[in-house]
Amino acid sequence: MSELRLGLLALTAFIPLTANAGVAAGDLPAGTIWYIHADLDAMRTSEAGSKVYEWFEDEVVVEVREEVGIDIGKEVDSFTAFANSDDGTVIIVDGQLTKETQDKLLALAAKQGPVDPREYKGQTYYFFGDEDDIDDNRDNPFEDLEDAVFVSFAVKGKALIAGTAEQMQGLLDNKGEVSGSGSHDGALLVLSANKSFVQAGMQTDGLTDDDDGDDWESNIVRNTEQAALLMADESGQIAVQAQLVSTDPKMAEAIGGIVNGLIALQAFNSELGPEIQSLIRNTKIDVTGKILSINMVIDPDLVVTVLSD
Repeated sequence: MSELRLGLLALTAFIPLTANAGVAAGDLPAGTIWYIHADLDAMRTSEAGSKVYEWFEDEVVVEVREEVGIDIGKEVDSFTAFANSDDGTVIIVDGQLTKETQDKLLALAAKQGPVDPREYKGQTYYFFGDEDDIDDNRDNPFEDLEDAVFVSFAVKGKALIAGTAEQMQGLLDNKGEVSGSGSHDGALLVLSANKSFVQAGMQTDGLTDDDDGDDWESNIVRNTEQAALLMADESGQIAVQAQLVSTDPKMAEAIGGIVNGLIALQAFNSELGPEIQSLIRNTKIDVTGKILSINMVIDPDLVVTVLSD
């Protein structure tokens, strides 16, 4: 399924880099394990984001266009992706996807085997893969969609991708919008800003194995319940905020001390350039109860330099 996955990734290859300023905790379904919300259009048109987007276009958009013939820079405006613990992953891509792009994705699917068109309330969606792998999508929210996936272009201006028929039908019922559960216990932490590029977060349970060792990185993850990330435009600079929700306030203080110690060790490292040293010295660490916050403001040119290296 490698060529087909490449085609789907053409729509979502920018996930680690770029968010519409609109996702709140109540917008996500109960049981959400991870989420990311991104807005390429906001990045293209903002003072800070435009420079990073130029790098992204050169490094990612061009390659995807050459490999699969899909121009995500022109056709994709934003996306939302999340995984629910009961139903697997959903990806909602917003943009004016051309009929040619839709046909290319379906053609990639057809090369792997028969495409199974299905109807739901007069709307068409497609299944490709092995029916036996659908249940695996429910059990592997970090690794699903590889062997069984549902795709639909029935909602104008959207591409809908899901791991189960129930997820797809729910999306079609809701006109391609995320159907959140409102305020609920255990909702994932969501950071927001007026001009955000990225909102992302996850439950960290299960990321480490108790037998993996006692290194400090594993201990931090093991004693963290949630993590959230925000990237945004702040007066022409790129603001980055990360928050960790620890198991208890003492653990949050301990993790904060470790991070502060690492910053102090690197702040005067002669092997680092002056821009990196300044960035490290201006990184702010705050602990409030169980929540550890890390904040920094970065010059877009420095971000591009780091990405290019």
